[in-house]
Amino acid sequence: MPFIKRKLPLQLRIIGLVLTVVLTILVSIGYLFNLIIVQFVEDAVGDSALDAAKLIAELPDIREAMELGDPHSYLQPRTREIREKTKVGFITILDSNGIRYTHNNEELIGQRFTGGDEGPALAGEEYISKAVGISGPSIRAFVPVKKDGKVIGVIAVGMFNNNIYKIVNSYFISVIYFLCIALALGILLSILLARSIKKTMYGLEPDEIANIVKEREALLDCLHEGVIAVDKNRKVTLINETARKILSFDSDALGKHVTEIIPSSRLSEVMDTKEKEYNTEHTVNGVTVIVNRAPIIVNNEVVGAVSTFRDTSEMRSLAEELTGVKQYMEGLRAKTHEFMNRLHTLHGLLELREYEEAKSFILQTTNSQQKLLQFLGRKILDPKTSALLLGKIQQAEERNISLKIDPGSHLPPLPEEISNSMILILGNLIDNAFDAVKDIADGQIEVTLLDQQDQWVIMVEDNGHGIPESRIPFIFKKNYSTKNADRGYGLYLVKNHIDHVLHGELNVTSSPDLGTVFWISIPKR
Repeated sequence: MPFIKRKLPLQLRIIGLVLTVVLTILVSIGYLFNLIIVQFVEDAVGDSALDAAKLIAELPDIREAMELGDPHSYLQPRTREIREKTKVGFITILDSNGIRYTHNNEELIGQRFTGGDEGPALAGEEYISKAVGISGPSIRAFVPVKKDGKVIGVIAVGMFNNNIYKIVNSYFISVIYFLCIALALGILLSILLARSIKKTMYGLEPDEIANIVKEREALLDCLHEGVIAVDKNRKVTLINETARKILSFDSDALGKHVTEIIPSSRLSEVMDTKEKEYNTEHTVNGVTVIVNRAPIIVNNEVVGAVSTFRDTSEMRSLAEELTGVKQYMEGLRAKTHEFMNRLHTLHGLLELREYEEAKSFILQTTNSQQKLLQFLGRKILDPKTSALLLGKIQQAEERNISLKIDPGSHLPPLPEEISNSMILILGNLIDNAFDAVKDIADGQIEVTLLDQQDQWVIMVEDNGHGIPESRIPFIFKKNYSTKNADRGYGLYLVKNHIDHVLHGELNVTSSPDLGTVFWISIPKR
């Protein structure tokens, strides 16, 4: 079975990290305490040994015995007696040449002192030293014994290291006890901290939180509604891309107070009242939007608010234009009117008994209609686009306008979203062309649809009055129209849809009294 690397849960990682830190600190403290205790005990042992050596050097019987030729017989039992009372490790008395008068091991009496640290004492100094003697490492104090200013011997009192370590260990056991208590407390606090952090994050792991954030960002970017959220301080914490486009916000809007970017915002009122607001109109930066607002409540406390909105003009126009209902209705109306006229004509011919004329009229009507249907059936294979063109052709005939489709046009079945976009763009451009040629005696419109390797191309040409060059930059602005106040949405919708939905390209060329050409390319994705 292959090894699968899995991250430890956050709670275990926090506990492990805190325990590592606590354990490192406690070990360091224990080590430092041990050094301090050892140093303290060694200093105390050395001072005690020095005091004992001074006291022994001042005893009259010791001094008198050292003045004799062979003091061993007196000094050995005397030092044993003192050692047992003082609990020191050893008491060694040396002559002026460093030869032992006394020793714990009587076999070593008469031999030279070992350790190599007795020299200064033989020279008349008293001090504390660490050295390794014949019985092992020890701390020892040296005090010279003088007569008439001359050193006649040296008192060496010491404590063996193993005895010192027993004293150190007796102190350090208490330190270890308190360190264990501190470690247990650290374990408890680390567990409580880990649980608190885990609870704050709603029991989620960091990877899960990161995935949720990514999913939230992707979801918000996919929404067609604008979304703005604020925290409890009324500062903006979230603006999705749609909101930036609709309301033309700068990229630095995040972190600002909501009234700085929307002076008339009602999010503060929603947070104060805790009441939701639905489908209210609001004008921001000259754009009228339909807004929904709601407070964000966690544990009965308002921690922020969120607002979603859509452009009202887009909602109204898209509801009609994107579905193609308007185009279909106009086409059906024109078709119904045309056939009613033809039926009336046919009825009149039959009443007049002009049977051959009636027969010719039927064949002419049938052939003309059949050619158009055959052309659309062979060339324009997208059903919605074909139906739209059929309706627009009938509508053009009713208006006495020539609407032709370029014979080289070809369009395959389109994806649903592209098909909807096609009827939105084509329908609005043809309607715009109708307006451009309505006052022309021989008004002509030509539509070209091409399916190229990497794009679809739409071209709508008319022979109308044309557009002055100074007006071309304004024709795609919302509400801009030379007709009446309730116009100016068609070309705005086309431009906005091409730029922001299809990510295509739109070009316009126009010459006064010669006509206008709209050329659109839609990239294939």
